[in-house]
Amino acid sequence: MRALIYIMTPVLILTFFLASRFVTWEKLKGVDRKALKHQINGTQFLRGGKNQKAITALTKAIEIEPKYAEAYIKRGRAYYYLARYKEAIDDYTQTLSLNKFLADAYASRGDAYRALNDVPRAIADYTAALENRPSAIAYHNRGRAYYQKFLRLDEKDETLKLALYDFEKAIEMQPRFAIAYLSRGDIYGHLKQQESQESDYSHALDLLTDAIENWQNESHELILIYLWRAVAYEKNNHTDKAQNDIKRVYELFTQFYLKKIKISDIL
Repeated sequence: MRALIYIMTPVLILTFFLASRFVTWEKLKGVDRKALKHQINGTQFLRGGKNQKAITALTKAIEIEPKYAEAYIKRGRAYYYLARYKEAIDDYTQTLSLNKFLADAYASRGDAYRALNDVPRAIADYTAALENRPSAIAYHNRGRAYYQKFLRLDEKDETLKLALYDFEKAIEMQPRFAIAYLSRGDIYGHLKQQESQESDYSHALDLLTDAIENWQNESHELILIYLWRAVAYEKNNHTDKAQNDIKRVYELFTQFYLKKIKISDIL
């Protein structure tokens, strides 16, 4: 099951379903108790998709502990989820200035730069993240940044090769990384390697279907996987099946929010 997290790669939509990924080092270092409490509350809000409340709680933690790196990086994530990318970048930069969570802060700032279409800075940050701690997701996201660059340039061949290299590294590190197969398939399409493209698209579809069929966690956490399988179906020219997966996404959304409303009514 651990490998399934790579199917749910960081994407701009629905990211509030992803738990905060940062380790609480400060708990071991005697942070002010009130600041720690606000940080814990902020983390809980972040995991529950209550991003504005997370920002409020984490800001209180920072006001008490101005060098609280964990609070900065988590508040940056909350800003990112709200598409407040410049504020997210400021918090990630502050985290880096404190010399904490370097790989995560560089990778997250790269995500924010990429969302702002600042591709050169995104690539630089993903590279720094990989230098600190190589990961399949960082390779994939840098590959996507190279692919964005490729689509804009007149001199394309070298950038395309860089993107392909990153997707191959991502797959090498995590062979069940379904989205990386979709991305590599896109590159093969530009290289006119139709057989390889079709193979990658088909394999991604198989991995996503396997994840859905063997899912054992909360059903709403399948939303991203259904969305990506819809993309995979479309790339495999199965439009009807793609539309069925989109319908399933709406059903899961509805079920999830109705459940949240009932819980809030009780409370």
